[in-house]
Amino acid sequence: MSNHFDNMRAAMAEARQVQAAADSQANEMAHILRGRLRNVSSWHLKALKRELRDFNMHTGEWKS
Repeated sequence: MSNHFDNMRAAMAEARQVQAAADSQANEMAHILRGRLRNVSSWHLKALKRELRDFNMHTGEWKS
């Protein structure tokens, strides 16, 4: 019989792997989107703009 906590730990480990894979592809996805943002829904654009408020383009750093 499988332990529920072992299943939960395995699911969390898999989630971390998926997040790491997404993080490693984020730069490539941003490169693909450049010049094509007019085709992105306004909802997604609002969310991106909200997140980018925490980025200082002059220093190249994110707010804490």
